Amino acid sequence: MANPVDDYVNCFEGEKKEWLSTFIKFMRENFPELEETISYQMPTYKFKHQASRNYIAFSTAKDHFTFHSLDFEMIEALKDQLPRAKFGKGSAKVSYSDREYIPILFDTARKIVERSKVR
Repeated sequence: MANPVDDYVNCFEGEKKEWLSTFIKFMRENFPELEETISYQMPTYKFKHQASRNYIAFSTAKDHFTFHSLDFEMIEALKDQLPRAKFGKGSAKVSYSDREYIPILFDTARKIVERSKVR
């Protein structure tokens, strides 16, 4: 049976596909308990174990990859760690050339999942 997230990723090429694939693989390997879905045209990982509506999601644009979460404190904390990134409410936009930011975003995802378990 086709997986909607895989189908979504396969619509992309180059850096967009690489970044999406990297983050989806990370989420699947580290957090298989999260609900994987497409929401608002983005691969989204929803926390089943909590009452809040928090999630982690990823999107691509022409020049950047965006990491989304409703954990605004964690997004705010990224501002010091990702000096070249741009930020919106609940999002960090990272240039595809800033590959060194990937481990920082992985670490942030881990922290968001852990924080969601205690709330």
